[in-house]
Amino acid sequence: EPSQIAPLFDLCDDEHDPDDPDADHEHIEGKPQLGEVARLDTCITVVDSAEFYNNLASMKTYEQGETVGTIAELMMEQVEFSNVVVVNKGDLVNKSQKADIIGKVKLLNPNAKVVESVQSRVNVMEILNTRMFKAEDNKVEFWMKASKDAAELVEADALECCITSVAKDGKKCCKSKSKDGKLINSGLSQVQLDVAAGTNTKDRKITRHEARFGITSFIYQARRPFHPGRLPDLFLEPYFSEVVEEDEEDKMSEEEKLVVLQKLQEDAAAKQVKRTKAMGQLLRSKGFLWIATSHDIIGGWQQAGNVMSVQAESPWMCETREMWEDTP
Repeated sequence: EPSQIAPLFDLCDDEHDPDDPDADHEHIEGKPQLGEVARLDTCITVVDSAEFYNNLASMKTYEQGETVGTIAELMMEQVEFSNVVVVNKGDLVNKSQKADIIGKVKLLNPNAKVVESVQSRVNVMEILNTRMFKAEDNKVEFWMKASKDAAELVEADALECCITSVAKDGKKCCKSKSKDGKLINSGLSQVQLDVAAGTNTKDRKITRHEARFGITSFIYQARRPFHPGRLPDLFLEPYFSEVVEEDEEDKMSEEEKLVVLQKLQEDAAAKQVKRTKAMGQLLRSKGFLWIATSHDIIGGWQQAGNVMSVQAESPWMCETREMWEDTP
């Protein structure tokens, strides 16, 4: 994966004991580091247009070292990290499908350069010596930056609303009003629409991908936790699928794995139809989750196509004072 390759080019200035087997160092003492003799120029991902929709809906898993995930998650993570995305086999899909695939790629990674190709034929100058990879740009994911920007917008709108209401009625308002109509605020939660990078401008025009396919993005935020029973019963279980646990797969024969995968795929396809009918096509969602019965633990939310994963991540930062106390 690109996200695992990139750190290999980072220079390590720490001193290590070469005889210590537990020391965390990737280079041999006395030898040049990889980042000293080479630079990471561009991270490139090739998207197979002919298999794009199958991969997006797939419940197949892959295993790489300690990492276990689905094909859909792998494809999206590679696109999200890339500087250049080559959309290959364009001759095997029609114009409408190609436009839809490119639109989804640009939504997953607004900063990536998209190159179309047939039989992997590309102009090498489009992908070599671009100097597009910048380590600092990959430290913050797009969705996290968009969430921060949206939170600042909500706070600014709420502040302006409260100043107006205090001056008029002598009390703060419970809702904020959006000037551009992109902020929906119930007073208990907020939904910020149209958060893709570079879209919050007055001169922005709706792209043909958005007009034709309805491709858009939003951020949901709330200062109250999810109900531990209602969330899975009313949202997760009816509309999304989970992969089989690795421990369970280890106990199965190859034939049993194929039967389970087929059943998973059939269930996922049925849920996809139900999900699309209820909320439209949901391509990707990521974020942090607060559950009412776990106030001290961050929940991690990851969804790619039909696959949904909700797992405990770590304590909230307010619970780990040593990480931020006395810092600017």
